[in-house]
Amino acid sequence: MQKATYDSILLLGNHANLFKKELNTFIKLPVRTLSFKKKQSFIENDPHQLHLDQVSIDYNGNYNLEELAFALSVIINHNKSLQNIIVIGDPSELLYQAFVFAKTNQNPNMIKAEVQFPNISNSDAFIFLYPVGMVAKNIRKEISQLIYVLKKFKKNTFLIRANSSIEAKILQKMLNVFTDINEVSEFRVKGVEQLISSQAHFST
Repeated sequence: MQKATYDSILLLGNHANLFKKELNTFIKLPVRTLSFKKKQSFIENDPHQLHLDQVSIDYNGNYNLEELAFALSVIINHNKSLQNIIVIGDPSELLYQAFVFAKTNQNPNMIKAEVQFPNISNSDAFIFLYPVGMVAKNIRKEISQLIYVLKKFKKNTFLIRANSSIEAKILQKMLNVFTDINEVSEFRVKGVEQLISSQAHFST
């Protein structure tokens, strides 16, 4: 068996970034962050910004799925460190949704199209932090679209179902288990549901 290997962890968006300090303490893999900062409307010539770790990248596009996904695809293609990663974030956040489309080189408006440029590597894994409150009910369509795309590209995908008080503990345990298994299909952690396996057969 070939052991699943990851080079780093990416905390994507506001929800995920809450765990940065704790994961840096308990996890051996490098922990990276990516967040979005909206421009301040009352300041002239103040652009939106994407923050990759300590680097600020101006973003002059509109805050929508298609344009944000395109911008993120450029960043991904110019950063080899964004390969073989465990992506952690809240699927209700537009940044996470756009990153999924960027990482799979998929047009958000053509998710039912056949895969034209299949990913050679399936080594990325995606972890959904469960949205809280009414948000979870209001984004079922968006989450179903993400799952459809990730399944099409055979990306290992997991959902943490937990309240905020134990979310960090489950995440730590989950990431530690990742380093000790030979196949992701063997993964078992209480509070975590595997939504997609890279070995699963895709059908429309």
